[in-house]
Amino acid sequence: MNGKKIVLFLGKYFWPLAILLHVLGLIQAWHTGSIYLVDSADYLSQAYNIKHHASIYAAEWNGPLKVDFFSFRPPLYALFILLCESITGSLYGVLFFQMLLSLFNYYMVIRICKEVYAAPQTIKGLLALVLVVYPSQVIHCNLIMSDILFQSILLLALYCTWKWTQFIQWKYSLLAALMFALAMLTKPVSFMLGLGVAAAMGYYLYKQKKLIQLLPFLLLPLVYHGLSAYHKTITGSYHYSSVGPYFALKYMAKYTNSQLYGEAYADHFQDSIMAMADTCTLLQNRHAIMNGAAVTVIQSHPIVFLQFNLRGWLTLLIDPGRFDWVHFLNMDEGNFLGLYHTIYTKGLILGLTHFIVEAPIMLLMVLGASLLFNCCIALLFFKWLLSLTNTKTLQVLLGVFVCYILLTTGVLGLARYRIGIAPMLWIACVLYITPRFIRQ
Repeated sequence: MNGKKIVLFLGKYFWPLAILLHVLGLIQAWHTGSIYLVDSADYLSQAYNIKHHASIYAAEWNGPLKVDFFSFRPPLYALFILLCESITGSLYGVLFFQMLLSLFNYYMVIRICKEVYAAPQTIKGLLALVLVVYPSQVIHCNLIMSDILFQSILLLALYCTWKWTQFIQWKYSLLAALMFALAMLTKPVSFMLGLGVAAAMGYYLYKQKKLIQLLPFLLLPLVYHGLSAYHKTITGSYHYSSVGPYFALKYMAKYTNSQLYGEAYADHFQDSIMAMADTCTLLQNRHAIMNGAAVTVIQSHPIVFLQFNLRGWLTLLIDPGRFDWVHFLNMDEGNFLGLYHTIYTKGLILGLTHFIVEAPIMLLMVLGASLLFNCCIALLFFKWLLSLTNTKTLQVLLGVFVCYILLTTGVLGLARYRIGIAPMLWIACVLYITPRFIRQ
C-alpha cells in the first residue's frame, strides 16, 4: 500500500480515531490523577477566590500575601474552571470540556484546509498522522492548564480575521475583536497581537474606505485599561499584568547570567534582587527594581541574550515534550532530566550521552519519533510560508500568529508553549502536502 492509499484510508476513520485517542487520554488522566502542573495551583486558587471572595487573586487566600498575584493571571481560565466544575461537579469535567475543545480545533483545521483545497479525505488523512505522532495535544487536554482554551481562542481569532479579509463584514470584525479580547483575558502575552492585526487591517481598510470596520477593536484597549484600572484599585499600581517583571528577571536575566557565570550565580543574583524588591511597599517600585535589574543584565550581554533566545525558539518548535510524557504517565523522573537542560549543564556530547543512558528505552523511541515529526512540521511550515500559492493572505496571517507567539514565549523552549500555535503549524503542513497528493 503506497503513501497516498494509507493517507486516504486514515482519512475515512479520522473522527473515530480522534475521539478514541482523546477518550483514552482522559481515562489515563483519571487513572493516574496526574492532572496538575506547577501553574495549576494558581488557576485553582483564582477560581476558588472568584467564587468565594469575588477576587481574581491567584494564590491561596489564607496563605502569605503575594501582591503580584492580584494581577498575575487573567481571569478567563479560572472562570472556565468554575463553569465546567459547576456543570459536572468535578475537576475532571474541565478535562472533558478541554477534550471537546481539542476536537473542535481539529474540526476548524479541517474546515480551513477544505476552504483552500476541496480534498477532505486527503486533509483528514494527513491530520490523522498528525494526531498520532503529536501526543502533546491529547496530553495537554488532560492538564488543569489554560493552553487548550488559549489554542481554541487563537484559532478562532485566526479564522475570523482571515474571513474578514475575504468579506469585509461587521460580523467577522466583531468576532475577531472578541477573540483577541478573550485571548488577552487568558494569557497576558497576547495583548499586542490583536492590536498588531488591527493596525495591519487599518491600512487594508483605508484603501477600501471602510476604516469604520475597526470600531470593534476598541474593545482591546478597553480590556487593557479596564484590567489596569481594576488592578490599581487593589494594588495601587496601574498595570495590565505583573507577569512581565517576573519573566524579565526570573527567565531572561537568569538565563543570561547562567550562560555567563553558571546557575549558582544566576540564582544568587535573582534572589538578591527579589530581596530588594520585597522591601518595597509600592508595587510599581517593586516592578521597577525587577525590570531595571533585568534590563541591565540584558543590555550588558546582548549577544548572549540573543543566543539563548534563538535556542529557545528552535527548541520550542521541535521539543518532543519529555516532561509532558513523564507527567502524563506518572513516571518517576529520577535522573531522566530534560535533554535541553542536560546539554545546557553538561555540554553537548556528555549531556546527550547522559540523557540516552538514563532515558527509558521505550520512551526514548517515542520521543525520537516525536522529535523527527516536529522537525518535519517546522520545516514544512516555513517552506509553505515562503512558497508561491493563491492563499497569500492566509500565509501572512499564519506567519504573524506563529511568529508572535514564538518570539514572545519561546525563550524557555518548552513544548507546552507550542500548544497555542500547534493547529496553525498543522494547517501549513497540510496545505503544503495536499496539492502534491492531488497531483499524484
